[in-house]
Amino acid sequence: MKYSPTDIARQFLFIREAGQNTGQRVEAIQKWSGGSKGDSWCCEFATLVLDICFQGASPVPRLQACQDVYDLAKKNGWLTDTPVKDDLFLYVNADDHAHHIGIVTADGGTPGIAGNTSEDGTSSNGDRVAEHALTTNPALIKFVHFPRG
Repeated sequence: MKYSPTDIARQFLFIREAGQNTGQRVEAIQKWSGGSKGDSWCCEFATLVLDICFQGASPVPRLQACQDVYDLAKKNGWLTDTPVKDDLFLYVNADDHAHHIGIVTADGGTPGIAGNTSEDGTSSNGDRVAEHALTTNPALIKFVHFPRG
């Protein structure tokens, strides 16, 4: 990994939607990751950042669904209870289905930075890239420590 995901993600803090999951920059993120205009784009943002950090060779491919990242992490044994800066966080529901993703920006697991979130982090379908505390029930947050290569 050539660059820190936290450092790269912070370069996108100015991103705002122009409409629900739309706008020139949001749509560029969606397209980069193989998605479509109007997609929920938190996963597309996180995997775009990793694609940049790994210069196209990320162990987490460009994906559109948080659940796909969660399944990949479970399959490869990447889940951790001791997150460090640059790991991924996933919000899961009571049925263990992942619905939001971002990048851990400090050792210990909080705060984090995500796309398609709100300024305070209470929405997993917000209008921006934002860095904030992780705001859901801690039991419903999973952390992914992917290979740094």
